[in-house]
Amino acid sequence: MRDGDLYGWKGKILRVNLSKKEWQVEKLGEELTRYYLGGRGIGTKLFWEEVDPNVDPLGPQNKLIFCTGPLVGTGVPAGSRFLVVSKSPLTSTIANPNCGGHFGSMLKYAGYDFLIIEGAASNPVYLFIENEKIEIKDATHLWGKWVSETEMALRHEVGGEFDPWKGNNLSIALIGPAGENLVKFASIISDGGRTVGRSGLGAVMGSKKLKAIVVKGTESVKIADKKGFRKAVQDFLKEARESGQLAKRAMWGTWELPARALATGTLSALNFQRNYLEAFRIWEDPSILREKFLVRDEACFACPFRCGKRTRVPGMDAPKTTKGPEYESIALLGPNCGICDMESVIKANWLCNELGMDTINTGTAISCAMELFEKGYLPENEVGYKLNFGNTESVLKLIKATAYKEGFGALLAEGGYAVASTYGHPELFMGVKKQGMPAWHPRGQIETSVILGLQYATSNVGACHTKSTLVFHAKQSDIGSLVEWTKHYQDFVAAIDSCGLCWIIYHGPLWEEKPIDWLKHVTGIDLKIEDFLEIGERIWNVERLINLKAGFGRKDDMLPPRFGEREGPDKCYTVDLEPMLNMYYRLREWDEEGIPSIKKLARLGLALQKNERDKS
Repeated sequence: MRDGDLYGWKGKILRVNLSKKEWQVEKLGEELTRYYLGGRGIGTKLFWEEVDPNVDPLGPQNKLIFCTGPLVGTGVPAGSRFLVVSKSPLTSTIANPNCGGHFGSMLKYAGYDFLIIEGAASNPVYLFIENEKIEIKDATHLWGKWVSETEMALRHEVGGEFDPWKGNNLSIALIGPAGENLVKFASIISDGGRTVGRSGLGAVMGSKKLKAIVVKGTESVKIADKKGFRKAVQDFLKEARESGQLAKRAMWGTWELPARALATGTLSALNFQRNYLEAFRIWEDPSILREKFLVRDEACFACPFRCGKRTRVPGMDAPKTTKGPEYESIALLGPNCGICDMESVIKANWLCNELGMDTINTGTAISCAMELFEKGYLPENEVGYKLNFGNTESVLKLIKATAYKEGFGALLAEGGYAVASTYGHPELFMGVKKQGMPAWHPRGQIETSVILGLQYATSNVGACHTKSTLVFHAKQSDIGSLVEWTKHYQDFVAAIDSCGLCWIIYHGPLWEEKPIDWLKHVTGIDLKIEDFLEIGERIWNVERLINLKAGFGRKDDMLPPRFGEREGPDKCYTVDLEPMLNMYYRLREWDEEGIPSIKKLARLGLALQKNERDKS
């Protein structure tokens, strides 16, 4: 690529060293874009080259890599995602949670595809980026503030629009008290509640004393085929309207998913002891949620689907709203904790958003503690109050105590695995690689649900619902086909993440080849589906190499024993993981310990020198 000929990419990496209070702009190499596209792909490759996978996640040698893709900021529908790549303090694996909103597009408009944060400040700071103007500013006055208060203060300070959904002229990514206090599942929050949620990267930001990143940009993103692109967008929107997908997403977002979970018996309930709760059936009808709690529908940048929901927080002295809750938050802060009262779930979701904590890991950690309590392993005097399932008051207390590391909350802030291990029952933590389980139960009442177990076990970041796709799109039910289907979608989603597209919109069979069309119109690059999938497979294997060097392997590609049990309280299937794992490793051309073969790596352009092989 030559300067001036870039389409889709801006061609620049902004590197900021907080220890030295220095920054520099680097060129984004053409080889990186060809083999990794952008986003998750290039972010992972940069991490592999620059960070020792054995580094202390909360030490200054760890890095935060904010990543956009070539389709971000172009106007591609649902093309606004950014990711943050780092080492997770919760799991010690590679981490790459992604987020919507406006931040990724604004970073592109400021002129940068990637932002690398190195070192650590000695005092609280925030980073201000306005095109070529870069400033590291004092944030002592912001330290300790909750998320919405911080965002409002920063918008006053830099002259930004207060409502990020009306004429947004800047974007902010920030942490709350949980990140400042190094809670290991703290989030990074952007644009009024969009969340970089999994893996605890808010704590990494807090360890660097970085309260916020404020970005203003006035540039544009070049498109190779403007005329063809405009027509492609018009055709896509027409198809989305005619198929009903546009109206469906805008109306319900993820609020239609409780009905699906109940119908398929894949609901997470009572710390995954159950996969169905009759009391939760009131929320099968999503119109009740809209009628009782909806303030407005919200959209990410350039997204016509408007699937985000902003809700009224009940019972507050002053009117307050919160982003969501999405289905994952509803299920894990709700029925998984024995709570089916939506007002209480919304309050818990609001607290997590304001304090800056991942709702999924919060829910799985608390539900684990609840089961320990109910089985007599966790004494009441060590918590300070009863922690039985369904105890809403205790859940709300514990969320706040966790963010501030007060009392029992200090242990919970280490994650659910730490809680379960402390009380001698690690098997009661429902997670993989110390990452809490998503809301979908792999012991469902449909045969295909068992493949969720394989997806969770093999995810490079620990248990996650956004690294493949849910079972409802599977056309086969035989295990061999489901294993192939899992690998296909793991690779596909890795490539989707590298474009900057929304996984929710493009993960199903309806628009699977659409990303390739967008890439051709925007960048001029003409890929086949097999090329696209190979890029995803390359990314997946680099992530695996990073984890292998950090000491992970087959022993960690495991599930909680509960999912392999032959008996259960609800009609359900049993996850027989070992045969699926063996098939999966063979399909990926990994050995029986899950180590990629040299031949496989060579075919992916990852042929390693001896010193690089030693890393894995």
